[in-house]
Amino acid sequence: MRGIYWVCAVCAMLAMGLLMARQAETKAPKKITYEELVKLLEKPQDVLFIDVREPNEIEVTGTLKGALTIPVGQLADRLKEVPKDKPVVAFCRRGGRATRASNLLDEKGYKTLGVFGLEEYHDRLKDYLVYPK
Repeated sequence: MRGIYWVCAVCAMLAMGLLMARQAETKAPKKITYEELVKLLEKPQDVLFIDVREPNEIEVTGTLKGALTIPVGQLADRLKEVPKDKPVVAFCRRGGRATRASNLLDEKGYKTLGVFGLEEYHDRLKDYLVYPK
């Protein structure tokens, strides 16, 4: 009986090690500061913003003017909608989903500049927000 427990413990440790190694391979994207964001917003022709939140969230808090809106869960299936001729900034509410989106885009050969959470800068971005109906 003890042998089975040892085998299970070793297997669990190996699985954890593999999971941690996989997470280490995924780089954390750069967090865009408010100052950097404003500079990028002043030149919308030079960058593509992707809002990866759900439509109901966008209705409530708005999104950036000109942003492409694709929920993160649909992004892999809708990559053809994302042009490759501009660097990309992904954003969501707090940055978690944007990080996943940015990592996916990196893996698929897109140039990504970083991510941010709209919640942090929302009140200072009123001039850049639109509210779809």
